[in-house]
Amino acid sequence: MISEFLTEEYGRLKLNSQQHQENPSIAEEARVYLQPGKDRDGYWTSENLVEQVKTKAIPIFETVFPNCIALFAFDNSSNHAAYRSDALVASRMNLKPGGKQPKMRDTVFGPDNCHQSMVNEKNEPKGMKQVLIERGLWKDGLSADCNLCKDKVDDINRTDCCARRIVSLQPDFLSQKSALEEVILEAGHKCIFYPKFHCELNYIERYWGAAKRYARENCDYSWSGLQRVVPTALESVDTITIRRFARKAWRYMDLYRNGIT
Repeated sequence: MISEFLTEEYGRLKLNSQQHQENPSIAEEARVYLQPGKDRDGYWTSENLVEQVKTKAIPIFETVFPNCIALFAFDNSSNHAAYRSDALVASRMNLKPGGKQPKMRDTVFGPDNCHQSMVNEKNEPKGMKQVLIERGLWKDGLSADCNLCKDKVDDINRTDCCARRIVSLQPDFLSQKSALEEVILEAGHKCIFYPKFHCELNYIERYWGAAKRYARENCDYSWSGLQRVVPTALESVDTITIRRFARKAWRYMDLYRNGIT
């Protein structure tokens, strides 16, 4: 498994030899290899991606493009949308305190930005009922989930049918970012996500396709042969080709922007 970052200007996100010599503490390239499987490196997770972005992609970008703001663009995979363990996520909460629910970070609410701890005096997660009581939003008889919410029946006019619905619509919960977005924003950069089902907008997909074609044509289809050919396959896609892929993606965006579908 490979995770890679591309830029339209230079192709693969990496340092040149001089930049690496001047910044030995920074990784030479953003690319990460992982051997999936129980007895190898495991499986690629959101934690792996966040670590890659934080320790490789961002430092390399800031070295190659000093005083610039990066715009990271990702597709809509579950890893890219995963939250930190202490994120404000209503679906993770119980109605009552304690139990198997995570301890969430402190937050603020209301026009005066009132501080609210998400744990009680016993250092237990408060649960939705106590959170709503402290915000003046609890109503007697509320259940954790109503039947419509359980059945995933969406209705924008249904705002107070159950505790989870009320909590999920609170501004601080609505504004919760994924772990990936948070690490990028904390570093002063920006993050967007491509529309679902539109891989033609993401030019790295063409990069993967070109590398896979090279690998199929040059691999002996043994595990050791695959390990040898994959790095060469990735390097076979040169910067000019990557730029062409990027321009093609821009043209698709322009077509959609002008209503041509």
